[in-house]
Amino acid sequence: MELANLIKQDIESILQIESQDIKQLVEDYREDLMDADTYDAIDAYNMLYSNIYEMSEEEYLDAFRTLGEAYPNFGKADENDIQKSIAELERLKHAFNELQLHTTEGKQLLALQLAVLELDIQVYQKQTLSPTTLEIQAEINLLETESFGLTNQINQFLEQYHD
Repeated sequence: MELANLIKQDIESILQIESQDIKQLVEDYREDLMDADTYDAIDAYNMLYSNIYEMSEEEYLDAFRTLGEAYPNFGKADENDIQKSIAELERLKHAFNELQLHTTEGKQLLALQLAVLELDIQVYQKQTLSPTTLEIQAEINLLETESFGLTNQINQFLEQYHD
């Protein structure tokens, strides 16, 4: 197999794991008893996350704010929700770590994905600290900015290898 095909195969493996995780999260949340607004909110946020690689940071934040205004009670996390989110991110990390990649490029993409997950986990861990001081919020904002910067690097990487 030529290198280009191996790179494509590695990228597809990573994106497949991510896609499966999103589908699993949607199914997990659908199993809970929810009202119609919650279903709509999940679908809207799922659509946003599915398109994150096609958006600039400003577009993403604008869309996220708009969804927050449309669904003001969605996503208000309590301690159990945060722990569940951390567990979901850990599950995704484990799935990524099980991949057997063939190329340096695939391993670089995987490293970026894992770094984003680690930053996201740190954000959730910071959110469990109470009370949320200005210092903690500043740390959360910094972690989120770093995470989005890595997501932009992932986008650029994927654009390089897009058919």
